Formats: sequence, structure tokens, C-alpha cells
Amino acid sequence: MQKSYIIIDFLGSIDEKLSDFESFEDFLCIGYCKNYDSALNTLLEKRPHLVLFHVSNEIPLTLLFELREYIDNLPYIIVVNKKESYAYTALKKGASDYLLYPLQATELVKSLLKFSKLKRNEVNTKLCIRSNGDHHFIPFEDIVYLKADNNTTDFYLQNGKVIPGFKTMKFFESQLPFYFFRIHNSFIVNINYISRINIGKSNCYLLDNSFKVPFSRTYKNQIEIVINQIG
Repeated sequence: MQKSYIIIDFLGSIDEKLSDFESFEDFLCIGYCKNYDSALNTLLEKRPHLVLFHVSNEIPLTLLFELREYIDNLPYIIVVNKKESYAYTALKKGASDYLLYPLQATELVKSLLKFSKLKRNEVNTKLCIRSNGDHHFIPFEDIVYLKADNNTTDFYLQNGKVIPGFKTMKFFESQLPFYFFRIHNSFIVNINYISRINIGKSNCYLLDNSFKVPFSRTYKNQIEIVINQIG
């Protein structure tokens, strides 16, 4: 199963193409943060499974302390720094592991194996959608996209069915896995079903071009992430 990660690195020295490593084949990068505010906001909004955090004066370990003010369970955070003396402080503040910079492939693999072992049994695979007195339990992998309809949300499934959910899209967005991306105020898509993106016409095609949904300039950064990952 694919897992999400973000990189926090003011210096930009951690390779953005970690997906090129065999160990990262099952990981999807959903953010690269180069300042403190961006890092905090991305952690709170995206809720990644894994974080590679290159500690620096610009983005210090106090980020982890502040993060604990807002969420109970931290993601698996691998702190990276060239000083071995930082390890004790990092682990005490909530880091899951500590690696010396520059990163060594063997040590990174070990840390990823520890992460996978811890997270193996923590995955929720279905979403509960309340509709007309029914409770539908839909596997996330069956959802192609979501469309906002006033205060309700329509779920378009790969089998052609459309299930209305009596909650706002904002409500459901917080429950979706990382591979769902909001590309418009009214649309969230499952990137596993994206078959084509037309930048000129601002359209995203899904399920072998069976569906066409628009994306807006407001969410252009989301489209760029999607293109980088699929491409």
C-alpha cells in the first residue's frame, strides 16, 4: 500500500527525487517545505504518514513541540542533521528516528523498515457515507472523485454509481487518504484514476477519460504535485 511523506528542509539539500530509490517506490511525496510556517501548515493539513525533517536554525526542533499543541499523534518523523549530539533532543521532542546527514542509503532503509512495521496495522480502508438513512461503507480505492453540491457531497464510484453524502466536502476531505487531491472548490479526485491532464483547458480526465472535471488556479500547486508524481 502506498504511503505519503513530506520533506522539511530549508537548505534544500535532501534529494527531492527520493522516489527514485527503490525503498521509496511505495511512497508518495505530497509536499516539500522550505520554511517554518509552510512546514507546520502542511503537517496539519496533509497529515502525512512519514516526515523527513532536516533540522536547521531556520526550521528548528521547536516545530515538533508546536505541532503537539494541535494533534495528539505525530506522524513518523525522521530527523536529519549532521550533528550526532542532536539525537537525544530530537527523540525527546517526538522524533521517531534520527539519521546523520548526508543520508546513507542503508540507514534510511532501516528507518523505513521500522516505520512500515509500526504502521502495518493502522490503516482504515473504508469511508462511511450516510445517505437517505443508509450507511454506506465504501472502500477508498473505489472512489473516483467527489463533487460538492451545496451542503452535500456526491461520490462517483468506479462502478458508475453515484452516492450522495449528507455532509459538506470539507467534512469528508479530512477523512480521505493522502492520494485524494482537491483541485477545485467543488472537486476532489483520486489520483490513482487520473488518465490525462489538459493544462490549457484546465481539465482533469479520470477513469480512462470516462470523467472530466475542472481544476482551478487556486489549486495549481496540487496539480503540479500530481503531475510530478504520476509523471
